[in-house]
This record gives sequence, structure tokens and C-alpha cells, in this order.
Amino acid sequence: MKKVTACILFVVLGLALFAPAIAGAGTNRATTEQQKNSQKTWKKYNKQQAKAQKKQRKEQEKATKKWRKNHPTTTTVT
Repeated sequence: MKKVTACILFVVLGLALFAPAIAGAGTNRATTEQQKNSQKTWKKYNKQQAKAQKKQRKEQEKATKKWRKNHPTTTTVT
């Protein structure tokens, strides 16, 4: 009787150890794909933001140059 109980206990504990590994095997791949897609999305977003900032900075510099050209600040001392 002890051998039967020991075998059943061994089988149950053995399955309990492998069940989380088997159950998690399918989700890791999906999670990895989601992370990759998320990273790609963030890279695209950051690249777009950098382009927009660069464009805005260039426009600001252009406007500053134009303003300085039209409004000279040099004075002559006599």
C-alpha cells in the first residue's frame, strides 16, 4: 500500500513541476512578439518625434535669421 501511495504522490508532484513550464511555453512566444512590436512602434514614434523637433528647430533658426536681417541691432558711435 505504501508503494502505491508513493507512486501516486511521485506522479502528482512530477506533473505539478512540469505543468507551469508547459503552460508558460506558449505564452512566452506571444509575449516576445508583443514586446518586439512594441519596441518597433516606439522606435518609429521616437524617430518621427526627432524629425519633427529637427524641423521645428530649423524653422526657428530660419525665422531668427530673417528677423535679424530685417532688424539690425548695430549702432554707430560718433
